[in-house]
Amino acid sequence: MRIEIDNHQKQLINEYWYAASKDMRAQLLNMRRKTIGITYEELQDLVGYVAAACNHCRSQKLATELDELCDQLECEL
Repeated sequence: MRIEIDNHQKQLINEYWYAASKDMRAQLLNMRRKTIGITYEELQDLVGYVAAACNHCRSQKLATELDELCDQLECEL
């Protein structure tokens, strides 16, 4: 499946998804593409990492950004 995300969201995912594959990291670092190819299982894993990062961050602004990203990704499930 392909999901559409912006460059800021790619940066957040790249920073907080520690278990991303090399292929996924390459997709996240490519700022010209507006979509990423991801499997359903990878998407479930990503949602878990983003939710955990959101729950443990100290910055309210970052928590809000991660929460919005998590909501958007959950809509893709």
